[in-house]
Amino acid sequence: MHAESYTRNIEIAASPANVFRALTKELHKWWTTSAEDASAIGQTATSRFGESYQTIVVKDLVPERRVVWGCVEHLQAGDTRWVHGEWVGTRMIWKIEPGSPGSRLTLVHRGLIPQLDCYDIWKEGWDRYAQSLKSYLETGTGSPYQDSALPGATGKRP
Repeated sequence: MHAESYTRNIEIAASPANVFRALTKELHKWWTTSAEDASAIGQTATSRFGESYQTIVVKDLVPERRVVWGCVEHLQAGDTRWVHGEWVGTRMIWKIEPGSPGSRLTLVHRGLIPQLDCYDIWKEGWDRYAQSLKSYLETGTGSPYQDSALPGATGKRP
């Protein structure tokens, strides 16, 4: 299953400490404006994308080296289909390594495989938000999903 799981490598001109902080305390600046803090092992955090959402449990944190989330609840809501629970049991493993000029980040979403109904949606989503994370860390401006439930938000994907 690991060989088919979504994997993305990113070179980022930012320190491993800054990458770690973005993956734990600053998810709202690059992923979705409604993302909750995920900075303590055992903590649950929900991230919303309109009616779609996922709730993760922080499984492992090694400062400047690794962040691991396990999905415990998930809903992919769309205009034509709703898929509930497809991410449940999957793990998002973020490996941070020193690189040149800053860090090399590898995301493996173990269990997010091509056979899933919503694989293409989330492959595209992870590709987009990986770029948003890189932009946030390198320029200070990411492109998080703007959750319409928040004051002043548009509810539209960037």
